[in-house]
Amino acid sequence: MNEMMIYSCISLLCLVVFYLGYRRQGQAAEKKWLLQQISQTTGQQQQTYVEALSQLKSKSSSLGVTIWVGLMIIPATFAIDYIWFHDIPLEQRVSMADVQNNGQQAPDLATAIQQLKQKLADNPDDLEGQLLYGRSMITMQQYDYAVGAYQKANQLEPNNANTLTELAEAIAFRNNTGSFLGEPEQYLSQAIAIDPKLQKTMWLQGMVYFESLEYPQAEVIWTELLAEVENPNIKSTIIKQINQAREAQNKPPIDAGTNKESSTTAGDYFVVVDASDEIKAMNLNPAARLFIFTKQVNGPPMPIAAVPVSQPFNWPLSVRINDSNSLNPELKLSSFEQVKFTAKLSLSGNATPADDDILSDPKVGNNQTRNIKLTLRKP
Repeated sequence: MNEMMIYSCISLLCLVVFYLGYRRQGQAAEKKWLLQQISQTTGQQQQTYVEALSQLKSKSSSLGVTIWVGLMIIPATFAIDYIWFHDIPLEQRVSMADVQNNGQQAPDLATAIQQLKQKLADNPDDLEGQLLYGRSMITMQQYDYAVGAYQKANQLEPNNANTLTELAEAIAFRNNTGSFLGEPEQYLSQAIAIDPKLQKTMWLQGMVYFESLEYPQAEVIWTELLAEVENPNIKSTIIKQINQAREAQNKPPIDAGTNKESSTTAGDYFVVVDASDEIKAMNLNPAARLFIFTKQVNGPPMPIAAVPVSQPFNWPLSVRINDSNSLNPELKLSSFEQVKFTAKLSLSGNATPADDDILSDPKVGNNQTRNIKLTLRKP
C-alpha cells in the first residue's frame, strides 16, 4: 500500500466518523467533536480543526461542513507527511507491523534518554525537558546530571518550590551522605518559604531539623504534614519519624491508630539505641540482629524481657518495652521497681551469648527513669 492510499484512507475514515457524529447529534455534537480533536492532535492537523471550529455557523448543514473539513484534512495529511518525512525515502519507511515482523523492538529507556539529551543540547531552554531529564537521571542514579538539569530548570523558572525541592534532593544524593544539611538545606529553605504546604518539602525540611538536633521543630512540621496526607503507608512512615523526634525529647510516642499520644502503663520503658561510628561503618552479615534485654539489678542473669530488632538498623533506633515483652508470664516487668537494660548486637543473629557480640554499657531504669539511652561500642 503506497503513501497516498494510506493517507487517503485515514482522511476518509476521519470524514465518515465526523459526518455520522454530526448528523446524529447536530451542531452541538459537531462542536464537541471538534474540541476533542483539537485536544488530541497537534501541529497542522490541530490547526485544521481549530479553523473548522471557528467557521461553525448555526445553520450550516452536516454534509457541507463535512465536505469543508474533508477539503482541509486531506491536504493537511500530505502536508504533515512532507514536513515530517519528506527527507526519508519511501522504501526506508516501515510500519509497526514491519518492525514486529522483523523482530525489531522499540527504543529502550537508555535510547530514549539519549534522544532527550540530544534535544536538550539543541534547545537547553526547554524547561519541561530539563525537568524530565532530571527525573530520569535520578531514576538512573546519575546524580551529577540530575543536579545539572534541575539547576538549569531553576535558572529558567526561578522560585519554583517543586524544582528547588528536587534540586535539594538531587544534591543530597550526589553527595552520597544522605544528609540534607549544607547546600540542600539552603534550597529547601527557599522552597518552604515559597510554598509552606508542599508535602515533599515539609518532609525533607523535617529531616533537616532532625539532623540539626532541632527535635521540637521536626516534630511540629511532620505533625503538620501528617494532617495533609491520606495514604496509609505514608502516614505510617511519618508517624515513625514523629515518634523518633518525640523520643529524642523524652516524650511518649503517638499511637499509629489515633495519631494521639499513647497512654503509658506502669511497666513501659522507652529505649533509644545508638551505635559508634565504627559500628555504623561495619558491613554486617544479613543475619545480624539487635537484642535489648532487661534484667534484675541484683538477680540472676536470665532476662525479664527481651526485644529483637532485625536489619536495617536506622541509628539511632527506638524501642518500647513493657509487660508484653516479658519472657515469663508469671514475672512481669512492671513488678520490678528497677531493672537493668543492655543492648547486644549479635553478628550471627542468635540470642545466646557469643564471643563476637557487641554490647552496650548497662543502664538502670526505674519508676522515675523511663527513658533509657544505650550506645553500642566495640570493646
